[in-house]
Amino acid sequence: MKKILFVNFLTIIFIFLIIEFSLRIFNIVELQGFNKKSFFKKDGITYHKPNISMVVMGEMIKTDPNGFRVPLTDYKLIDNQKSIIILGDSVSFGVSVEERNTFIGRLRSQSKKNLLNTSVAGHRLEDYTFLIKKYNNDFPQVKEILIFLCLNDIVLQEGVLQKENLETEIYDNKNFISKLINNKLFIKLNFFLRDKSATFNLIKAVSTNNVKRHYNYMSPYYLNKNYLEEYEKNLKKIIDYADKKQLEVKFILLPYKYQIKKDCQFDIMNPQYQISLLFRKLNQQLFDFSNDFCNKNDNKKLFLNFDPVHLSSAGHKFVSKLLIDKGVLN
Repeated sequence: MKKILFVNFLTIIFIFLIIEFSLRIFNIVELQGFNKKSFFKKDGITYHKPNISMVVMGEMIKTDPNGFRVPLTDYKLIDNQKSIIILGDSVSFGVSVEERNTFIGRLRSQSKKNLLNTSVAGHRLEDYTFLIKKYNNDFPQVKEILIFLCLNDIVLQEGVLQKENLETEIYDNKNFISKLINNKLFIKLNFFLRDKSATFNLIKAVSTNNVKRHYNYMSPYYLNKNYLEEYEKNLKKIIDYADKKQLEVKFILLPYKYQIKKDCQFDIMNPQYQISLLFRKLNQQLFDFSNDFCNKNDNKKLFLNFDPVHLSSAGHKFVSKLLIDKGVLN
């Protein structure tokens, strides 16, 4: 009996390893864990540590002395070129994609300006109101800023990286499942497996309908007057400060994968509609790429497999083209 159990155990382990190896070798699903050793906090804001080289979400990353993501090799700022500050979250950081294949990496060779990619997972609009002032003080010679918006910018808490320990996701605590998700042991196990197992990420994504779940979690915020007012308040702070300091700030909005899967049906595009209303009210231009994503052939390939928001290499390539074609970057 013991022998049979041992053989069955080895068989299960072997099958798991085969599945895990296959998922990784064929790049079917990406690792999703964030290495908290790559971050630090100051004044309530999360930053990447400077001068690091480590694997984050299955991809090697490198930061410069400022903590900005840079190419792995042969990179340096060109002194006689103008610079652009990039503000954003994990999407513009380019998680699970080689830096040279991110839209920032691709544009480095096309633009005659230094691109300072300050993006950090979990950053949101409230953080940008602080960061635009910080980076204007740190780099007073830089007068151009690109801010990449996602639908989760309306959330007031930090996303993947929470204030207490950089490893907590925010969920509503109403039922058994919610309580389990917020359990510290479950959180630690969840983040460990997200970082180590592609099989776990696939099972979790499929069983919870990850792409739809993330959109359904986010969309009700855009029906809430208080959250919309806070969004407008933070947006106005950025615009007013930019006008005062004579900074050229451009805002780019990227969609969620679920919206693209549903061909941008009218009933699921309310977040973009509400955001556009706020920008018109504040007389500020918004570069909304949502329709461009919807009209693109094979647009499902623009996102990482089973991922609700992060772009694939093809998605980054598409965004880099849009940034040039629409005159956002020249």
